[in-house]
Parts: sequence; C-alpha cells; structure tokens
Amino acid sequence: MVIDNLSNSKEESLTRVQELTGKSLEFHQVDLRDYKGLERIFTLQDIDTVIHFAGLKAVGESVGKPLHYYSNNVGGTVTLCQVMQMQGVRNLVFSSSCTVYGDPYKVPIQEDFPRSATNPYGRSKLMIEDILSDLHVADPSWNIALLRYFNPVGAH
Repeated sequence: MVIDNLSNSKEESLTRVQELTGKSLEFHQVDLRDYKGLERIFTLQDIDTVIHFAGLKAVGESVGKPLHYYSNNVGGTVTLCQVMQMQGVRNLVFSSSCTVYGDPYKVPIQEDFPRSATNPYGRSKLMIEDILSDLHVADPSWNIALLRYFNPVGAH
C-alpha cells in the first residue's frame, strides 16, 4: 500500500513500481498531515510496519520555503507517528539524509560522526531523527531504522 499526496510525485511512478515488481499497489492520495485521513487508512488496513519516504527534498527550495519544509516534513512525521501510536504500530523505517552530517570534518563519513545541518531541508531531517530517538527512549517498543542516503535513485 502507498500513501502519497502527490505534491512532488506522480501516479506514473506507482505504475512503474508495479511493472518492475509484477505486483499491484493499493494507493491512497492522503497528506501525512491529515490525521483523520491517516487514521481511516490505518483502521481499514492491517498495518504492522511503515516505510516513511514522504517528504520534500530539494535543498535549494527549502532555503526559500523553510516553513513549508518544516510543516510538511516535521509536521507530517509527527502526525504519522501519532496515528501509528494510536493504532499500535511501532515499526518504522525512516528515509533520512546524509545532510544530517552537515559539513563533515573528514570523509568518508562514518555513522557516528557529529550531526548538524546547513539548510532547512537538512534541519528538518535532523529534527525528525531527534523526534524518533526521543520516541524510542520514551517507549522502547518502537523499532526505528534511519536510512541516510548519499545518492538516492528513483524508480525510473
């Protein structure tokens, strides 16, 4: 199942994924900030794990529209986690970014390097990582994985 508001994607991508996998996908056009919409989907489906790839992702755009990035990326993740918590879903894979390392003091970057960010996009990802860490500390039943990409590749 895929949930997407299609703000920076197209349904065509879902068609491509279905062609590549040979499997059909159930699609719901819902924004992650829509608590009631997410709640409806979680109530109708038997969901045990969420892979969270939703988020705005253009560094340059984030500089010009920081509130949009914080609302969408951070706000959407908080809403998603609230719905997951209410529905008893505690497994989450989050698509973070290498931008959480800011300007590293050396390369190659290692996972335990200090984190920082140099733009709103990176700060939104860093904030989300911190929120998810706090969530796990408060409730260790949450299983959370953070993926920090350097060169992502799309379905094309």
